[in-house]
Amino acid sequence: MANTSLLQVRTSAEDKEKASAILEKLGTNLSAVVNMLIKQIIITEGIPFEVKMSRSVYSAEEAVNEVRATMAFEDMDLTEEDVRMLYTYKNGDVSGDDLRREILGGAK
Repeated sequence: MANTSLLQVRTSAEDKEKASAILEKLGTNLSAVVNMLIKQIIITEGIPFEVKMSRSVYSAEEAVNEVRATMAFEDMDLTEEDVRMLYTYKNGDVSGDDLRREILGGAK
């Protein structure tokens, strides 16, 4: 392998074993998957999956009201459609990527 570099990652032995077993069943291994992840980070210029906390500290209404107040501070009012999109996102009914596509009219 020309022009390669060694990457060391610390993880629990239990997690490594579990992940390795799953990946073996899928016909791949940790090294290949880490390389796939690195390529996807480069291609997407970001983390190629959603990273979020499992439970929000804000209710949907509180989150929408916070966005509304922030936008109003900048003299930008939210339309009813904006509020609808915020609620659908906050409730987990749609992903951020799906909303971006909707807002941009299907453009990527």
